[in-house]
Amino acid sequence: RHCRPTPPKHKARDDGDGPGKANPSTMTEACESAILTHLSSGEDVSIPDTLVWADESKLGHETVVGAIKSLLVDAYVAAEPLSYQFYDLKDEARGILENGSPEVAVLKVLIEAGEGGMSVGDLQGKVGKALCKIGMGNCMKNKWAKKDGGNLVAIKKLDEVTDETQASLKALSDAQGNPDALGNKVRILR
Repeated sequence: RHCRPTPPKHKARDDGDGPGKANPSTMTEACESAILTHLSSGEDVSIPDTLVWADESKLGHETVVGAIKSLLVDAYVAAEPLSYQFYDLKDEARGILENGSPEVAVLKVLIEAGEGGMSVGDLQGKVGKALCKIGMGNCMKNKWAKKDGGNLVAIKKLDEVTDETQASLKALSDAQGNPDALGNKVRILR
């Protein structure tokens, strides 16, 4: 949101909780106060992007947006919507970024098992059932591993494969979530 200051009015609220109690209403009031203080610090001062301003001010973005909406209702500020898309890596994606994709994890274990490979049950015991299911399927699809009797056997070495999932997440992370970093390859991991 882009905010332009209007003459600030001062609100007096009594939330009934007494002094020193942190609650959402006092956090919002503190945020409103920070916004109004910033906007009244000069004639042409504005907040061109609430996401950036919230980060710089060490405030939660949702709290800042809520405070601006509250100030809009009371006509303390004027605002224009600003939106853009970006990806925020969740725990699973951060894990892949750090440790590699499920298919690479499965391939590593199969390589460690040697030429005889290992059974699906043993593989599940090493990497976990969920990771095994995803990783094994992708290893087979990419022709990194094959079934040999009752075992899975690696047919590629680690230096012969590219972890495209990890590479895409790294590009996205390096670009601070900007989807343009992925080019035409957008693959959403859930």
